[in-house]
Amino acid sequence: MLQRDSTSAGLCDGVKLDVYFAAGYTRTQDAAPVLQKHLKMFAHQRNVTRSTGRLKRMSERILRWHFPLVPVTAGVVLASPSLWVGLQSDDWTFRSRVLGIPVMEGVPSNPWYLEGYGGSTAHSRVLMDHGCLPWWADVQGRMLQMRILPTLTHMLDFRLWDHSPVLMHVHSLVWYAALIFATAVLYRRILGRSFPVWAAGLAALFFAIDDAHGLPVGWLANRNALLSGFFGVVTLISYDRWRRDGWRPGAYLAPVVLFTGLLSKEEAVCTWAYLLGYVLFLDGAPWRRRLAAVIPCALATGIWFALYQAIGYGASRIEAYIDPTQNMARFAVEVAREAPILLLAQLGFPPSDINVLCSVSAFRMHWLWASAYLLALGVLLAPLVMRNSAARFWTLGMILSVLPVCAGFPGDRLLMFAGLGAAGLLAQWVSGLLEGADWLPASGGWRRLAIPFSYLLIAFHLVIAPLTLPVMAYSMTLVGQAEDRLFATLPHDPEFAAQTAVFVSSGAPIADLVWIQSRRAAGEPVPRRILRLSAGGSSSTLTCIDATTLAVRPSGGYLKPPRWVPESERPGPALSFRYLFQTLDRLYRAEENPIRLGDTIELTTATVEITDMTSDNRPAEATFHFGVPLEDPSLRWLQLTREGYRAFTPPAISETVHVSSLFE
Repeated sequence: MLQRDSTSAGLCDGVKLDVYFAAGYTRTQDAAPVLQKHLKMFAHQRNVTRSTGRLKRMSERILRWHFPLVPVTAGVVLASPSLWVGLQSDDWTFRSRVLGIPVMEGVPSNPWYLEGYGGSTAHSRVLMDHGCLPWWADVQGRMLQMRILPTLTHMLDFRLWDHSPVLMHVHSLVWYAALIFATAVLYRRILGRSFPVWAAGLAALFFAIDDAHGLPVGWLANRNALLSGFFGVVTLISYDRWRRDGWRPGAYLAPVVLFTGLLSKEEAVCTWAYLLGYVLFLDGAPWRRRLAAVIPCALATGIWFALYQAIGYGASRIEAYIDPTQNMARFAVEVAREAPILLLAQLGFPPSDINVLCSVSAFRMHWLWASAYLLALGVLLAPLVMRNSAARFWTLGMILSVLPVCAGFPGDRLLMFAGLGAAGLLAQWVSGLLEGADWLPASGGWRRLAIPFSYLLIAFHLVIAPLTLPVMAYSMTLVGQAEDRLFATLPHDPEFAAQTAVFVSSGAPIADLVWIQSRRAAGEPVPRRILRLSAGGSSSTLTCIDATTLAVRPSGGYLKPPRWVPESERPGPALSFRYLFQTLDRLYRAEENPIRLGDTIELTTATVEITDMTSDNRPAEATFHFGVPLEDPSLRWLQLTREGYRAFTPPAISETVHVSSLFE
């Protein structure tokens, strides 16, 4: 009869195993298979221990003598394809404004307004009259960012080495190297309290090779993210040195550097996610002293915000950005929609950028997958977060950093601050698994889930990310090449410069400034004005009312709701650029300020009148009353096709024609 005494358990690298032979089995022939199985498990664990031990010893030697050279080198080398990106997309607009080149004839530039529009209603009317804004834009809308420090760096670029984009990208790589160096110092200071030095190195490596950084490094117009990230991290280092080491200059340096970061990009407000985490979890002083210590940073932020509002920066009456101080309800909805997807992009897959290409059902599946993934990851990370104050610091910083970026156009390039906390948290978790930390649960179910997730996270952050980072750093070249091929199909004859380009179908309005500025730089003719008749990416019907009047009815109307598809095509494709065009069309007017039936927009080229509405109170038809006959040579009619822009002949009087979209 099989008998068993009270047993003891063997431990192998923190994994508890029942050793049946030592437990007192009296029948050797029954115990032998069990013993053989567990001996194999011990051997496997021993091999794993030896491998990870060698890896840790090697990492510690490297980091002890070369920290943080290793992560800095890895990040810069992987991002180096950006050197061959050149000037792409918004870079051309930045160049024109820095060098004082008019946007179009009669439209002045302001180098301090590199990004956005809406300095005044009068200026917006000028932009709309020339076609730099679509006619359906809200002239009272405003989207201006106070990014003074990046503006100064672009002034340096375009005035010193205008004909050498490589040097401009070297400039960006220097900022990226400084950012990685600063994060490595921060990780070592925070994690060095209770974790081995190699954990700080792993966190710095996670951050350095994060593929979400590819666009900020590779796209000159997005350099502001590098600057705001750098100054945000230096703020945290200064604050930590003051609070932990008693370094008095840190008390003054932290608010000054934070203010500098806010002048680089509004995203630097995410620094507060980590300052709050520091006050709650890392500062060991009494609560009154903790709160008093953070007051200088609060004053610096308040001064920045007051200047921001007083000078006229910010966003209002537009769909592109949400000002939480003006519309908290809408901001809360966007947080609920976008935050899980952004966190998924930072911690897993897929990237958040595909969100704008998703149909309604695809977006719903994306959101559900993000929620399920984050829930499972939260269960795995909970033991660490509950037991370790540094883990709570990183977690709170990561989560709160996602909230402000939900106010803007979503994308992985906005995850700079979220990635700071994610890298620190994941490095702690991985090091705890390998070191057999005391926070590891004894639950077998937790371990069975933790092991595959650890492999998955390592694959995402140490295999896929370094392969994807060079691609993302170079990706704006691919975008620019596609734009160049499209814009090359526009007219090249000198007469084009004296005409109004009338687009019966086109792409995104936001792209017009790009091709205008790139053409001006190349000496190519640009039209005197631009007039868009239809919504981007939509088919439409055009009816000629008389010699000077044209009625345009886009499929589905203007300012379509997100992810709209025609009734006949529903549910529609899961992924399509059609949804992106719809989003870009809606950037210039908030839903709270709709266009109404009978509204008219006076332009030099034509007067636009809203002559019909959809059932959901959007413009269904716009009638264009031109100042000259439709066949007048001052008008150049163009249509966007899959082969590029082609000449278009307006319909005859009483004739109706159908203009196909790119998606038919």
